[in-house]
Amino acid sequence: MSKFDLRDISERLTRSRDTEAVVFEFLGYLQAMRPDWRASLAFYEVSRDVLVGVYQRDGTRLRRRDIALQVDQLPSRLVRKFFHPSAFFNRADRRSLLSHLFQTSPYYEPDLLEAPALRLLTPTATWQSCVCLPLADQEDILALLVVASERKGAFGSKAVGDIIPVKSLAALALSQHLYRTSRPAGVTDEREVRAAAEDFQDHIRKLHVQSEVLREDNQSKDQKVAALNRQIEQLDRHSSEYRQELERVKGTLFALEEQSAAATHHLSEAYSQLTQAQDRLADSQRTVEFLKQVFQVLAEEHDEEDFPRTLVAWFCEQFGIERCSLMVLDRSAEALEIAAQRGIDPAVADKVRVRIGQGIAGWVAHNRKPLFVRVRDEVEVKSPGQEAYNSDSFISVPMVHNNRLCGVLNLSNRADGEAFDEMDYDRAVLAGALLAMLASSRDRERRAAAWS
Repeated sequence: MSKFDLRDISERLTRSRDTEAVVFEFLGYLQAMRPDWRASLAFYEVSRDVLVGVYQRDGTRLRRRDIALQVDQLPSRLVRKFFHPSAFFNRADRRSLLSHLFQTSPYYEPDLLEAPALRLLTPTATWQSCVCLPLADQEDILALLVVASERKGAFGSKAVGDIIPVKSLAALALSQHLYRTSRPAGVTDEREVRAAAEDFQDHIRKLHVQSEVLREDNQSKDQKVAALNRQIEQLDRHSSEYRQELERVKGTLFALEEQSAAATHHLSEAYSQLTQAQDRLADSQRTVEFLKQVFQVLAEEHDEEDFPRTLVAWFCEQFGIERCSLMVLDRSAEALEIAAQRGIDPAVADKVRVRIGQGIAGWVAHNRKPLFVRVRDEVEVKSPGQEAYNSDSFISVPMVHNNRLCGVLNLSNRADGEAFDEMDYDRAVLAGALLAMLASSRDRERRAAAWS
């Protein structure tokens, strides 16, 4: 519903003495509706298709500017909407088409790019929002109303809905005054005047009904808008809560990921340590099994002359090597000679004499320390002979019991060509110690037999 009393406006416009008085009251009402609104009214001369006589209200004064603006110079969409809507239709359909346009879209909002074309009509040159409405008698345009504002978005559907009833009253009042001024002087018809007044009042009643419908519709829309605003506020609150919960969950997940990464690292370390322990346990089990087999071999009855060769052959099988030599002290106890071997030319082996302290075996015998070499460049000593080796890795261990040197056990040339490992070294040291114990025991037996 309009924010003004339409009955009061109707009475004021009806009592206006002439056309300019109607325009004065009409523009005053419009500019009183909103403090930022400025309004102007340009009359339309249909015979020349031009706009003439632009009116503006300045306080208590009504100003008129005489112009002759061709309608074709206005924005094309505005022209097609109000002035020439039947350009693409049959002339006979003009009235029904105009009536349809006024009912469905009774106003036009130009954009700022169209400001130069409306320069003579707009009440202010620095407008940001503008709306154009036609004042018509039936489907005949009487004038063009232009309302402008320096505020953006000033003319929403509700604001235009407030203007339309007042504009309709002004159009009726203007049409009556124009009708009176167009009648010949001295011609009076009381019945026509009465009929016109009744028609005017009928229009007022219809406008009241329309205003009431608009008011109820606006109230329903306001209620819907309020409900939507409440829903939006509720959704905003829920959204904020969800965002907070999401941030909390993200933080929890991040902490869990860090804990999972740390746990994975610890598990990997534990698994690596477990694997190493299992490997060491497996090595220990293989070493124990090796010792059991050694004791079993030693426990069996053997020919004393063939026993060293039997041990060397057994070591070659157990260690998976192609070259092995068991060296013992000669009669002078100052050099080592080969008692049993595999992988060495027998002619060369029978002639080998290694003095204590010379060569690899002599160094081991002199220092009574085992020598485990993965790469031959690790030591400066040189082995006697020029036999070919399939790798640079070898093991040489002394056979010592009760601080008495019995000989040296040499291992080289693994069958797979790989270097010896720590388990091979441990087994060789244990085998050397057992051989030393066995050699000392047999030496004592021989000496005891000699004394007896």
